[in-house]
Amino acid sequence: MSGTHKNTDGDQLIKALLQLCKRLESAWKIDDILNAYAPVATEILGYPHAWLSIFNERPGFVSVINFRTNGQESDTTRMIQNIEIPMAGDLMIEEIMRAQNVVVVDDARIDPRTNKEMVALIHNRTIINVPLVLVDQKIGSLGMGTIGDDEGVRPPQAWQLEFMQAMASHIAVAIDRVQFINARQKAEDALHASVEFANSLIHAMQDGFSVLDSTGKQTDVNPAFCKMTGFRKEELLHCMPPFPYWPVEETDRIQAALNDMLQGHFREYEFNFVRKNGERFPVTINPSVIRNKAGEIINYIATVKDISERKAVEDIIKFQATHDELTGLGNRRAFEHILNQLFDATRYAPHQHVLCYLDLDEFKVINDTCGHAAGDELLRQIANKFSSVLRADDHLCRIGGDEFGIILHHQSIEQALLIAERLQQQLHHFRFQWQDRSFAIGVSIGMVVLNEHSESVGALLQSADSACYVAKDAGRGRIHVYASDDPALAQRYGVMEWVSRIEKALAEDLFVLYAQAIVDTKPEGHQGLHCEFLLRMKDHHGGIIPPGAFMPAVERYHLSARVDTWVVKHALAWMKKHEDQIELCSINLSGQSLGDPHFLEFVSLAIESSGLACEKICFEITETSAIANITMAKNFMQQLSAKGCRFSLDDFGSGLSSFAYLRNLDVNILKIDGQFVRDIETNPINLAMVKSIHEIACLMGKKTVAEFVENREILALLQGIGVHYAQGFGLGMPVPADQLLLDQIN
Repeated sequence: MSGTHKNTDGDQLIKALLQLCKRLESAWKIDDILNAYAPVATEILGYPHAWLSIFNERPGFVSVINFRTNGQESDTTRMIQNIEIPMAGDLMIEEIMRAQNVVVVDDARIDPRTNKEMVALIHNRTIINVPLVLVDQKIGSLGMGTIGDDEGVRPPQAWQLEFMQAMASHIAVAIDRVQFINARQKAEDALHASVEFANSLIHAMQDGFSVLDSTGKQTDVNPAFCKMTGFRKEELLHCMPPFPYWPVEETDRIQAALNDMLQGHFREYEFNFVRKNGERFPVTINPSVIRNKAGEIINYIATVKDISERKAVEDIIKFQATHDELTGLGNRRAFEHILNQLFDATRYAPHQHVLCYLDLDEFKVINDTCGHAAGDELLRQIANKFSSVLRADDHLCRIGGDEFGIILHHQSIEQALLIAERLQQQLHHFRFQWQDRSFAIGVSIGMVVLNEHSESVGALLQSADSACYVAKDAGRGRIHVYASDDPALAQRYGVMEWVSRIEKALAEDLFVLYAQAIVDTKPEGHQGLHCEFLLRMKDHHGGIIPPGAFMPAVERYHLSARVDTWVVKHALAWMKKHEDQIELCSINLSGQSLGDPHFLEFVSLAIESSGLACEKICFEITETSAIANITMAKNFMQQLSAKGCRFSLDDFGSGLSSFAYLRNLDVNILKIDGQFVRDIETNPINLAMVKSIHEIACLMGKKTVAEFVENREILALLQGIGVHYAQGFGLGMPVPADQLLLDQIN
């Protein structure tokens, strides 16, 4: 349609405006707004081309989001649909942004305000833009006009301008409403997608997931929770506590924890749940909350993890921590624990007990001639023989290779002697049969009284051990009762001789640094020498004395700190000399040294004065000494770790307490106890132990070293598990440090 619609009267305009408003009310999209307005522009105002522009949908640009010719799409409208025009520097757009009224361009070809590129593209002639204003803010413009020579130049008349402004106010409101609807729909779609994503994650979780409402009612569980408990989802929904998966015996504890949670207190809990079939199983529960915008709790959520496998491993480790794997008896740790309890009790009441050390005679002969399997079987049979003699209240433990310890509760020395004689009688009539051979077995027994006069647990153990060796030296098969003035004991140990020899070694540098290689299990993974320093002593002929001969005296007579001082001083000097050829060297420290406040000061000064890179130094301490001196050990580790030194925990895994204390210690390397490693090729339980310890170490960001690697089969299994390093006779014997370095270079 062309022309200016001269015959359009006021009633027609009002009617057209009302119809436009009615159409705008049902608009859900911007297209709907343009489709409602374009016919009015054509039929009422006489302009065949109409468009809508939105400001700052993309910051700094005008978006021409739609264009209609005679109410329809055309080649021109499709060409410019969704086009974006930069606002800065466009004179006409800048005028629209400033204008309060309609902005008219009579002829776009000659008007300096127009964008001539757009004019050339669209062939505009007359351009009319009505600002769309909402709350004093321009949100866009309502456009119409003519295109090409056929339509020519046609400026609007006054009534048209007035009508355009009336339309613009209604269209601005409609655009605002549509944009709000679209924004809300996007938000709802995003929320729905987020909920669906969260639900899919919860549905796919391997751990259980439980949801309670603000009253504690069960409102949702995931499939893993149903699989874990054996209940169908329908059986759990809408239940109130106590829930069917709570065991009767745990109800009070779990209810108390739930009450804490409902009051806003959250922490990890550990309980037993019960499956639908009645089976109990351990779980950990980690609760949290969901709040609304007002901060009010609307749901309680919790992840529930079945820890049956972890608990089974812990139980095995806990049992092995206090029991001898071979005989099933208590081990040295259990023995000393009981002894400590009884010692403490005698501080408050005049009780008397008897401590016995038993050492088998001729065990080494059987072990060497018939093999370890025969020795193991002999120990099992002997344990049964001893157990048959003792009362239920007494304690029998295996405390060493062929050594047993017995605590006879509430016995006098005379009563204990009768029991000891019965033990010897049991073995007197016993013959150990192995294949076609038969062996007679005897036992030497040392005894000491435990009462209120006993000095300490350490003194008791030393006294019983000394008495046992005197019995053995006296001809085997004997019983010896400890007495503080016993000349036989002094003669047996030559106490002063060992002390004087150790003092001489310290004074005359008669100690020797040996080393054993620690091998990287990954091929080509080694960057330099990685080893553990070991201590030896020279005798007066120049021969080498193994540590088993002198270290007991070092520890017994509190010479450890002095010996460790010698080791640290000489080890650091050797490492500095060969610094470019080493990766990491471990220096063993005793529990006594950790407890010596002056020793830490010495080590710090020694490291500083050596000039050695601290990351090449690793201090190795045993699990037992670390736990026994936990406060001192923690301080020692923290101060030296701050300098860059590393720490290795030896014999790790022999006790469950290792894991409890490990979080508080600055340990970098865990040396897996050799009792687990040495037979993993034939013992699946120990293989599982090694794997579990390694996995826990990795989770805590620590490296692992396997000790007692005696053959290539064990090494291959360790490589398969992923243990980082290996050490043992199968990979290299201890040799002088210089020789090990030379072998490494070669």
